[in-house]
Amino acid sequence: MRKLAQKRLQSNLQQSLKYLVLVFNDFFILALIFLFGAIMFWYAQAMKAMPSQRWFYRPLVGAILWLPLLVGKLVTMLKPADLQFLLPQDEQIDDYLKPMFNYSLVVPGIILILLAGILFPFATIKAKIAPLEYILAVFGVFIAKILQLKIMEHNLFFNRKISLLAVNLVLLLAFILGLTSVKIFYVVLFLLVICVGLLIFKPRHDALFDWQYAVELEQKRKSRVYSAFSMFTDVKEKRVTIKRRKYLDFLLPKSLARENPNRFLYRRSLLRNPENISLLVRMTAFAVLVSWLVQNWLWALGLSCLVIFLTVYQLLPMANEFDNNIMYRIYPIQRNNRGKDLVIVLALALVLQWLIISLFWLLLLPINLNLLEACVALLIFSLLIGQIYLPAKIKKRKI
Repeated sequence: MRKLAQKRLQSNLQQSLKYLVLVFNDFFILALIFLFGAIMFWYAQAMKAMPSQRWFYRPLVGAILWLPLLVGKLVTMLKPADLQFLLPQDEQIDDYLKPMFNYSLVVPGIILILLAGILFPFATIKAKIAPLEYILAVFGVFIAKILQLKIMEHNLFFNRKISLLAVNLVLLLAFILGLTSVKIFYVVLFLLVICVGLLIFKPRHDALFDWQYAVELEQKRKSRVYSAFSMFTDVKEKRVTIKRRKYLDFLLPKSLARENPNRFLYRRSLLRNPENISLLVRMTAFAVLVSWLVQNWLWALGLSCLVIFLTVYQLLPMANEFDNNIMYRIYPIQRNNRGKDLVIVLALALVLQWLIISLFWLLLLPINLNLLEACVALLIFSLLIGQIYLPAKIKKRKI
């Protein structure tokens, strides 16, 4: 079973690296550089203006350090076929789960180290937390993550299920209270070590392994991972579920008599395909969040232009979405000008994105002449992307 686990982990690592190379392309790396620079600029400016040693700083540090606990579920790599083929190996399931457990700690550990490094100046300078106490707090979060994963492993057996929501809330309260007082902090750390020790060194599971529950959890976890990858590239393993969103029906034409078939199909695809609509929503929310963080109209304009460009770049695969649809080929639909129809649909989406970003700018940023000029400049950029860049890329795809 351990060899099977290692083989599956190696296969999963190769698959993840394949998609990560596509995700972290030149455009996304550029966006990350701009985003990280904007956040660090805002962080440095805020640190200068921020008063020292307020009462809520220590609980805030505890709440922020708790956030990595929300990232990373227990990886099992179980497949539906294992319900039949691995069922006789129920007694050896601990050997299978051990390397999976270690693998599940990698991503949360990296995120915790990065977050702890960024938070270190605020914690030590403004919150007046001693460096040793801060390091022990980070260690406590890592111990809490081990405890969380052990509870997830416990729930995979026919035991009484432990609520992860309740555990997370208790841990949040523990870290908030723990950093308000040194004595409480050491008590919390001691209790975490004791709990993890009891779960690690307890006797082997007496209960049987719940294969159906474990497979369903793994399928949900993989679906979330594929959804993240699908924001940047095509993921053949992901199953797309098209569903109607009634609250967006006002964006579709009420009468189909005068509507162009290709334009109608592309518009429906944009609104009802979860990959397309989630991409548009997340990129728009990302632009709003960055604008709020930087609190500077020039940075907000530059980063929002980059977000709009990346949105269009990632929506371009819609051009070939219906190529393999047999009904689309059977029906007498004119396909000669479908590239122009796609340009119109995406251009309207960009205008809608510009409108939402501009409205949030007026709500979140100081209103002045520069901000109004930035709104106009962003509109001009969106129109140029829709009228120049989009037709050129569609023409290159020969549709």
